[in-house]
Amino acid sequence: MKKLRLRKVVCVMCMVLSESVMAYGNTPGNPDLPVPPGVPGGGVVIDIEEEKRLATIKVNSEGVLMNSIGLKANRVAMVGLGEFLPPIPQNRTEPLVLTLCPNPGGLQWGDCLTYKVGEVGPAGGWVFSVSEGGLHGLEAAPVDLPQAEWGCYDVNITGAGSSAVGDGQKNTTAILEAGCVGEYTYSTEIAARLADSYELKGFNDWYLPSEDEIGLMYTNLEVNGLGNFVTYGSYRSSTDGGSRIFSREKSFSTGQNFGLGRNSESNVRPVRSF
Repeated sequence: MKKLRLRKVVCVMCMVLSESVMAYGNTPGNPDLPVPPGVPGGGVVIDIEEEKRLATIKVNSEGVLMNSIGLKANRVAMVGLGEFLPPIPQNRTEPLVLTLCPNPGGLQWGDCLTYKVGEVGPAGGWVFSVSEGGLHGLEAAPVDLPQAEWGCYDVNITGAGSSAVGDGQKNTTAILEAGCVGEYTYSTEIAARLADSYELKGFNDWYLPSEDEIGLMYTNLEVNGLGNFVTYGSYRSSTDGGSRIFSREKSFSTGQNFGLGRNSESNVRPVRSF
């Protein structure tokens, strides 16, 4: 009787069979070979248990090899990406996902940071408005800038007339593009340019708020004792007053809006969107 070892064994058989099994059949290429006594079906004996063991060893060896190559490749890749990826959190047991977040901007392990009104924003200012569950919003600088004129006294300005929330940046850009300057030499700089030049913690996208944006600063911060504002004073907005000599202003002592001469100095508090 000939004994034949199979070198290719289906993995399903390796997984299912748990006991030693002898399989019988006619000898390949010689179907007329007499069947040995006591051996049903033919003269070939396959030791499936042994083949299962050998196949398991082979599969495991290949798996270890592939894992080793993968780990090595992953290590090289992680080293190469180290300057782009945030530090992996320590002592964490739950799975973490690498997420592209808007704030502070870039990749982050886990969920993105969210903010609430009254909290410190991504640039270190006071959050006074939020949207999309706190992923986005508006923050005011933590301190006032020097008092300044609005500028462009008796000059027609196009594109700075909006009072809406979200239009402060557009107004500021219109003022700057018009080349506005202060009327008096004692003015250090106009409000829009001071706000545009402001930088904090690497963020330089600040602007002079619109009238309604200042309204939110008053309602959500000043009324609640937050923001370090000058209580007995008013704040300059980027909203044109509808004429060539006035701009819109908000009193933080009364909460009222009013028009103020563009050539008058007033408090300046830049804001930014995130």
